[in-house]
Amino acid sequence: MKNILKRSSAFGLTMLLLLSSSCSQDFLDVPAEATPTIGNYYDSDVKLDNATNGLYHLVWFNMNKSAFYGITDVISGNMYADVYNDFGKFTDLSFTNSQSFVSDAWRSCYGAIANSNAYINSLPSNVSPNVSKEALNNAMGESHFIRAFSYFFLVRLYGNVPIIENNSDYSLNFVIPSNPVEDVYKFIENDLKFAIANCRTKNRGSNYAANAHVSSGSAKALLAKVYLYEKKYDLARALAQEVIDSGEFKLLGGDALPTKSFADLWLQKNNNNEESIFAWQWNGNGTYFDGNFSNTLFAPENRLVETTYSGQIAPSQDLIKNVYEQNDKRRIETFMLPGDYYPNLTYAETLEVDAKLILGYTFDIKYEAQNSGAGLKKYVIGKENLPITGPFNPQYNGESSMNSYMMRYAELLLIHAEAILGSQTGSTSDPRALASFNAVRRRAGVPEKTSISFDDIFKERRAELACEGDYYFDLGRLPFAKAKAILEAQNRGNRLVEKHITITATNLLLPYPADDLIKNPKLKEVVPYTFK
Repeated sequence: MKNILKRSSAFGLTMLLLLSSSCSQDFLDVPAEATPTIGNYYDSDVKLDNATNGLYHLVWFNMNKSAFYGITDVISGNMYADVYNDFGKFTDLSFTNSQSFVSDAWRSCYGAIANSNAYINSLPSNVSPNVSKEALNNAMGESHFIRAFSYFFLVRLYGNVPIIENNSDYSLNFVIPSNPVEDVYKFIENDLKFAIANCRTKNRGSNYAANAHVSSGSAKALLAKVYLYEKKYDLARALAQEVIDSGEFKLLGGDALPTKSFADLWLQKNNNNEESIFAWQWNGNGTYFDGNFSNTLFAPENRLVETTYSGQIAPSQDLIKNVYEQNDKRRIETFMLPGDYYPNLTYAETLEVDAKLILGYTFDIKYEAQNSGAGLKKYVIGKENLPITGPFNPQYNGESSMNSYMMRYAELLLIHAEAILGSQTGSTSDPRALASFNAVRRRAGVPEKTSISFDDIFKERRAELACEGDYYFDLGRLPFAKAKAILEAQNRGNRLVEKHITITATNLLLPYPADDLIKNPKLKEVVPYTFK
């Protein structure tokens, strides 16, 4: 099958390189900083509780710094970049399998898998007798969760991929085939069931620091999402309902937390809030690999960033014009239009070193990103303002400590509504589905509905989760002809020049990275997995 990448002359050269290059064993290479510490170091519950910290940030750095948005929101048409930068190759689908974003995503996921495997296979025999069984079970549950999340990302992005449970076995034979999609999903389910049974339960409140790591409820929420992708609607509905009934998570600005709003999700001081189910964790006051680049990538102008590297991506014309209803409160927090005012953004009055910092920013058309007439807002937190943003690290391109949401409670509510509908056709007036669906719309300030279809939910997911990496995968859940028609209808140019793409592929999957095909020539072979 043809993948979504547009064929070009560079692809032919890549294929020649695949045939002529030698193999090497670094399929699971990850930064040294992410390598777990194993041994008798873990002699207390506190140390073991901190053991899995790296699974939430270091291993995801290469993907987060750019690839995550290129391969999700740029491809899907939520974001736009001109052809002069790497993101532009994903706007017009001219990228090849040698493009770094393709391999960065692959390596981040397999890096997380390798580190999760290290804990899963080594912790039970390498902790002190002083460590409680509850703490050990929780660490093991978190490791299974991260491994499941990694494979969920891989299978939706590349399709058939190798399942690796033991790093030692792989080091002895790293030329291995891929395993079929259905086996990867079964493996994900098993890992999440383990996480549900072993991770701690939580009641998320105002002590946000205690919410950084995932819980049993997080695993239930992610498994509900996995079931939805597999169209196991009854299982997805039951798990989503269980999470809702638990009361663990809440909408900021919803009925349970009316004093907050959708805007509060995008303040760094609210990292790990009640709505966050799972998020990558970042430290903007640390070293390279520790921080989040999103403020630098997204901010439309240099006065908002700690470096001079702003405006790498912009909102697409399709997102600007075709997604948000009138008065939708999510729009202004997703992208900026001229005249939009942001009371919590701090900017530099000039670009000089000793510039005066001003709290409260109004977007002006002269600062538009990529000739879009707009600028991205989600994950833009402005110049360092400690009570609101926390610290930055200007040494490393203005890395911040703003978390990257991987799953929010709002999405769980929409999963619940879709699972009750139970198909991609028809409609429902089921009161439980409407309660979940309308809770999201009520917070957004748009009219509630008395009946909903799949298209209603699909559109609501895009409005709620735009620029958070989900729309690409949502398109992948559609019949390919429908997804293709949506993508080809989008204006993938800027406000000055309208452009459209023609897709000749037969699916929305990415190709395997070129360098990994060189190292593992069996990658395109598909063999059923032998479950242990």
